[in-house]
Amino acid sequence: MVFKSIVKNIILIFILFLFGQKLFAQQEPITKQTLEDLIEDIASNTDAEIDYSSLYDDLNYYLNNPLNINTATEEDLERLHILNDFQIKSLLDYIEKNGPMLSVYELQLVFGFSMDDILMILPFIQISDEQTEQAFKFKNAIKYGNHQVFLRGQEVLEEQVGYSPISDSALLENPNSRYLGSSYKMYTKYKYNYKDKIYWGFTAEKDPGEEFFEGNNSNGFDYYSAHVQINDVSVFKTITLGDYQAKFGQGLLLWSDMALGKTPYVLNIRKKAQGLRKYSSTNENVFMRGAGTTIAFKNAEFSVFYSKKQIDANIIDSVDNEVANVSSFQNSGYHAIPSQIVDKDAIGEQIIGGNISYNHKRFKIGITGLTYSYDASLLKDTTPENQFDFRGKENSNLSIDYQFGFWDFSFFGEEAVSENGGKAFLNGMLVNLAPQISLSAMHRYYEKNFQSNYGNAFAESSGNNNESGFYLGVEIHPIKHWKVTGYFDSYKFPWIKTGVDAPSEGYEWFVQTDFAASRNLNMYLRIKNEEKLVNQNAVSGIDELTSEKLLKLRFNINTKITDQVALKNRIETSKFTEDNLGSDYGYMIYQDVFYDLRKIPLSFNMRFAIFDTDSYAARIYAYESDILYAFSIPAYYSKGSRMYFNLKYTIHDFIDIWLRYSQTYYSDLDVISSGLNQINGNTKSEIKAQVRIKL
Repeated sequence: MVFKSIVKNIILIFILFLFGQKLFAQQEPITKQTLEDLIEDIASNTDAEIDYSSLYDDLNYYLNNPLNINTATEEDLERLHILNDFQIKSLLDYIEKNGPMLSVYELQLVFGFSMDDILMILPFIQISDEQTEQAFKFKNAIKYGNHQVFLRGQEVLEEQVGYSPISDSALLENPNSRYLGSSYKMYTKYKYNYKDKIYWGFTAEKDPGEEFFEGNNSNGFDYYSAHVQINDVSVFKTITLGDYQAKFGQGLLLWSDMALGKTPYVLNIRKKAQGLRKYSSTNENVFMRGAGTTIAFKNAEFSVFYSKKQIDANIIDSVDNEVANVSSFQNSGYHAIPSQIVDKDAIGEQIIGGNISYNHKRFKIGITGLTYSYDASLLKDTTPENQFDFRGKENSNLSIDYQFGFWDFSFFGEEAVSENGGKAFLNGMLVNLAPQISLSAMHRYYEKNFQSNYGNAFAESSGNNNESGFYLGVEIHPIKHWKVTGYFDSYKFPWIKTGVDAPSEGYEWFVQTDFAASRNLNMYLRIKNEEKLVNQNAVSGIDELTSEKLLKLRFNINTKITDQVALKNRIETSKFTEDNLGSDYGYMIYQDVFYDLRKIPLSFNMRFAIFDTDSYAARIYAYESDILYAFSIPAYYSKGSRMYFNLKYTIHDFIDIWLRYSQTYYSDLDVISSGLNQINGNTKSEIKAQVRIKL
């Protein structure tokens, strides 16, 4: 053992001599950029507005409370959202075999970790020889807990039709022709945490057009949320009260949060289930409201949860002032016009569920059960495409999930069934073929009659039904500083679906080459192509299927000029083609500038972009830097330019102030958007301001 220790220290000294200068030179790893790139890669595959607060929460927690690698569990490492399964297993095996790490530089000896990987996780980790944690004391929680208060306001500056003057007679004739409230959006949030032991807080939000301390919102905000979470108390691993999330298995039954799909992180296709966790975001639908707990006994865990809340729905009829039937559930969260207010909290929803899992060193297995019921029956108008959808007042689901590995293979999956007998299967594999080559593969088969109201598993379509597909991903490190990633996904829809009046199929492929020339210069080239079948409106009136193709090409370069100045440049093109109808083209070019002042606590970043697309179908999405806990991923379409700037100023380390201004100019439009959001003009401007108080 003494000889082993001596050899280990000699190796570390040698590494420090060779690479120490490089690592020390990276005084401020790019943490925010890493997180924003991850969010952009997720957002680029969906048109939905997704709240990424839970991802921010995980990484911000580790940013302020770095994870001790020497005592980290597999679950802790999964919460980083950065490491893939091979890296997590390799790191745990290295520590088990060689003992606690002595320095972050030792990460270079761990199989599967490149210098880029190490620099990426450095802000979130630490190396410590502490093996035991101090006993929890309530007085320490009161004294050393972290309190934060957020106050935010934002508004579109141009007048929108929904806020313009209208005569009383016209409003009486069509009450839904104007918003009831003001055009500004308000948000407030309070959050407290003591280490990873106790969390509590509340969130309140008023969307644009909603009333505030008047009319239907006499109590102020339209949406309120509160939560309490306590971890690791006796046998209780987690206790959640109020609003919380539930994430188990691979998401076939239950994943009330954002979900990673097809991204450049091709080896991160397995969902990292986190069980029960607090909810503090502003999406008014994807959460539970009630109580839940997870009890741990050695390798076994038992979770049980209960939720009861009111949800929005389109009312068909009522009996004795009680809603009897609804035609659909509403998920927008907006309550700004009378028809939306009528749907607000229309019916009650009750959910009861549980999970039993056994976590062995070599394998994991779990069983999840879920039942939900509603105060009124869901009665959809039956159409050919929706005839297998859920109807009625009650439903239940059951699934089994697993994960195991041996040698350089890792397997995972979930198999589920709904009350009506519909089934869904998802199975995947990761394998290390060589030190420089890793593969991921996944097969999914979701029957057309599988019903899961809270499912959010890997899929091409928005629901986990009527789909089968096979995904194959590869990551290659051919030579130093270079990385190549790619995936191919082939899918089929055995039954008809909205916009496709026959069984259809499609495929998508993606290739990205990354080059990290140095710690101050990195770039990538990305090509993504998708082809699928959709309806073509034929002259005869019969909808025939036609092939629809979308090809995108992107070149991105990040440059750090000095410790204070960084640049980001991107050019992206798109080509949308529908058979027999020609092609639409588009491009977008932007320049980002990031600047941190040293003498005063002020940071600044801005973007200027120009874009030109032949149609909305050739639109291009790009993530934008925003104020903390706000997310902006606009679609660039038509012809024009867009600019924004962000300012952040810190006062005495306990008050942060953000200011954001953005404007889009369309050179070929006289009217922007439509309906109540229509702007009669060719510019759209928005301003945001936020204050954070830390106590």
